[in-house]
Amino acid sequence: MGKTTNRLVSIIMFLSLILVSYNHCLGPTQTKKSGLSYNTTDGNPLIDPINSGSGSQNNNSGNDDTGSGSVDANAVSIQAFSTTVYPITRANCVNCHGSFQTPLHAVDDVAQAHDAVLNAYKVNFDNIPSSRMAAKLRDEAHNCWSGDCSADADQMERAIADWKAQIGAVTRPDASEPEEEMGLETMESRTLNEELDPDNARDSGTLALESSSASLRAPMVTGTDGDINYIHVPNGNGGNLGNNNNAAGIGYLSFDNSMSDNYKIYALVDAPNGSDNSFHIKVDNGNYIEWHIEQTSGFEWREVTNTANMNTVDFFIPAGNGHMLEVRQREDGTKISRVVVSNDPNVNLNDVSNAVIATITYDISAIVGVPATFSVDIQEYDMYSYKLSNPTLTSSSRLRIKNIKPLINGNYNPQHATYTLVDATTMGGTTVLSPRALIALKEQGPLIDRLSFSFEILELAP
Repeated sequence: MGKTTNRLVSIIMFLSLILVSYNHCLGPTQTKKSGLSYNTTDGNPLIDPINSGSGSQNNNSGNDDTGSGSVDANAVSIQAFSTTVYPITRANCVNCHGSFQTPLHAVDDVAQAHDAVLNAYKVNFDNIPSSRMAAKLRDEAHNCWSGDCSADADQMERAIADWKAQIGAVTRPDASEPEEEMGLETMESRTLNEELDPDNARDSGTLALESSSASLRAPMVTGTDGDINYIHVPNGNGGNLGNNNNAAGIGYLSFDNSMSDNYKIYALVDAPNGSDNSFHIKVDNGNYIEWHIEQTSGFEWREVTNTANMNTVDFFIPAGNGHMLEVRQREDGTKISRVVVSNDPNVNLNDVSNAVIATITYDISAIVGVPATFSVDIQEYDMYSYKLSNPTLTSSSRLRIKNIKPLINGNYNPQHATYTLVDATTMGGTTVLSPRALIALKEQGPLIDRLSFSFEILELAP
C-alpha cells in the first residue's frame, strides 16, 4: 500500500509540474515557427510570430518577459488555439489530419497543429466566415461531424472568434507606432474576371478549370505527367466505390457562371484500362453521374456521360457564383486534368483549356521616370484564393525595387507577404523578381476584386 501511495503522489507531482510549465507559456515544442502576422481591421497586430516563438525555441525559462517587455505572442496564440479550435479538430479530424493529410491541424503536438492552420492560411481573423476551417464545412460539406454542416461551420466560426478574442490584447512593443506607409502604387487592374477572361469566353458559355487547383479529400492527390498536372486516387486505395462511400477520395472545383443554361462537361483524362476508367461526377446539389470513360492512350479529351452505356448528359447550371463540381472516386487509378464546362456544341477544347491564367501588366513609367512595366501572372487557385507568380520588371534602365505588396481592392493583407522579401537592382531588360508563387485570399471574388501593387522602393538605380 505504501508503494502505491508513493507512486500516486509522484504522478500527481509530475502532472502538476507540467501544468505549471504550460501555464507559463512553455507549451509543447513547436516544429515549425509560423511566419504569419494577423491584423485587426484597425491595423493593430494581433500576434507577431516573427518576433516571438514558443518558449522552447527562444530558450525562455517560462517567463512572458523576453527581456525587452515583449510578450511571447506565439505561445499565447498556441494556448488560445488549444482551448478553441484544437479540441474540435482532435475530436473530428484526427483520422486524416492527425497523421497523413495536410494540413496536419489535428496532430498530437498542439504547437505543430497550430502552425499547420496558420501556415496553410486556414483562418482569417479579419473575415472569420471566409476562414477555410469553417467555409469547407459550409460550402463543401467536408467531414461534417454532426450531420448538420451549417451548424458545424457555426461552431468552428465561434471557436475561431474565441481564439481571436484570446489573443486580441497581445501586441508588439511597437504596436502604437503609425502603420507603415503603403509607398508607391500602381493603378488598379480591371476586375480579375475581366483579366482572366478578356475575350468573354465565360460569358459566351465556356469556362476552363484546372483540377490541380481543386480542394482535395484523401486519398485523392495531385500528380504530374510531363507538363500535365492532374488529380487521382492511386491504385490500391479502395478500388470500385459507390457514390455514398465515405472512404472515397474527392476533388472539389469551384467556378462562377454568368449564363443560366444546359451545359456539357469535358475533361482531359487518363483512363488506361477497364479497371481505371470511371468517376462519380456531381454539380452543386444535383445527382451523381456515374461516368464510365472510354479507354484512352495517355491523356485524351472525353465528354462526361452517364452509366456504363455512356449516355449523353446535360447539366443545367444557373447563373451565379460559387458553383461546385465534385469529382469523386469510383475506380482508383483514373486520372483527371483539365475540365471544360461549355454550352457550345462546337467548342474547341484545346483553345479554352489554358484560358485560366492571365498576365497583368502595369505601366510604371510615371513612377520611375523612364519607360518601364511591372507584370505578374494570376490565376484562380481555388474558391478562396488567387495564385500570383512571375513578378517581372521590364525596362532598358537599371532599377531598384524593394518590398512588393499585392493590394486587393486597395487593401494589403499581411498574409500575402511572399514578395515583401524582394530587394533587387535590375541590370536592364526583363527580370523575374521572384521564382516563388504567392497565394492571395479573395475578398469579394473575381467579378469584383481588382489587383494593384505597392512598393517601398521603386526608382532608378545609381
